[in-house]
Amino acid sequence: MIAPVQNIYGKQPSSSGKLRAVKRLIAQLLPFLILTTRFAFPCSVASLQLRQVSPNMTVKVTHLGKPIAGIEVEVVPQADGADPVFFAVTDEDGAAQIAGLVVGRYYLIASHRGFEGGREWIEVVSRADAKTIQHFDFQWADYAYVTRRAAGLLVGFVPGDTGNKIMDLARPKSTVYPGVGITLTGAFSDAEYHTLSDATGSFDIGPVPDGIYVLAIDGGMSSIYGTAEKTRQVVELTQSASRSSLRLVLSPGVTGCYGVGFELDEQ
Repeated sequence: MIAPVQNIYGKQPSSSGKLRAVKRLIAQLLPFLILTTRFAFPCSVASLQLRQVSPNMTVKVTHLGKPIAGIEVEVVPQADGADPVFFAVTDEDGAAQIAGLVVGRYYLIASHRGFEGGREWIEVVSRADAKTIQHFDFQWADYAYVTRRAAGLLVGFVPGDTGNKIMDLARPKSTVYPGVGITLTGAFSDAEYHTLSDATGSFDIGPVPDGIYVLAIDGGMSSIYGTAEKTRQVVELTQSASRSSLRLVLSPGVTGCYGVGFELDEQ
């Protein structure tokens, strides 16, 4: 039989004393509990399958099913910090032709403005056979936020005001973020627009031509998840969109596995 826990005076702590001790312990460990919950699973990209390819191949990139020009295609050796051995840009058909690769293992990457459309781990072989891959299809920014206007609302959650640290996190309250710098840059043009969110956390850049853009939102705002980092999201403006504005909520894991940034509130 295990002896009851005793305090330094040899007396068993009362129920209320136990409760206060547990509360103090949780309050002390709370930051670690939040981190453990958020990062319980390791931040990793799914393992890439090694694919055997021909020294000559074709890469095609689409956006929402349509060929897209101007995507950078690189073939990079596996070694850390190695320079690309091949570079091309997709044409109007969304295609890039790769030729004359030396036998070896590489990464094949299609990207634009820091957003990857695809990454493959390839092994160039000297003799191609029926199983050797000579064509890759990538999709660039198919997750883009589609809207009619470059407008939206910046919202988030901060601790509640119950006076109890645990309950404040368990029952957070919503907030808006005024005075936040926002930049809209053409993904394939030099167009650039700037604005600030107003007192209600809303922003509206105004009439902007249809096209694909990168929406950048400054960081520094506080939330229950931590301090926001700079957020960059791809936005497609089109008059056929069903949405006329973007409600963006500050969330964890947006700017990277451990970052905090704005993402579209689908609800």
